[in-house]
Amino acid sequence: MKGIDGKLDKAWSENVRSYGRCEVCGRTGLLNAHHIFGRRNRTLRWELRNGVCLCFSHHKGQPQSAHEDPEWFREWLLENRTEDYLYLVKKKNEITKWTKPDKEEQLERLLLS
Repeated sequence: MKGIDGKLDKAWSENVRSYGRCEVCGRTGLLNAHHIFGRRNRTLRWELRNGVCLCFSHHKGQPQSAHEDPEWFREWLLENRTEDYLYLVKKKNEITKWTKPDKEEQLERLLLS
């Protein structure tokens, strides 16, 4: 994706991966930024609390991963990131209409994080 949305996606991903290790197993190296509630959710798309830093295996590379076993991942979130998960559940059905100035402000926040 081009333009400001692409810049926001990149800044969000870099922020999430800056955790520096898989939040599940602690591996370092090739890390993925995973959306708890998918990118289609425009309200939460660039919310840092909606991101989890995962190794490839825990992202989608093994049976017990965020993509392959969403129920396991939800249970992991409830146990390890309870406050974030409950916040996201409350926010997920809100509708956000991002204006260009809103996006620019969000990008600045992400770049400063």
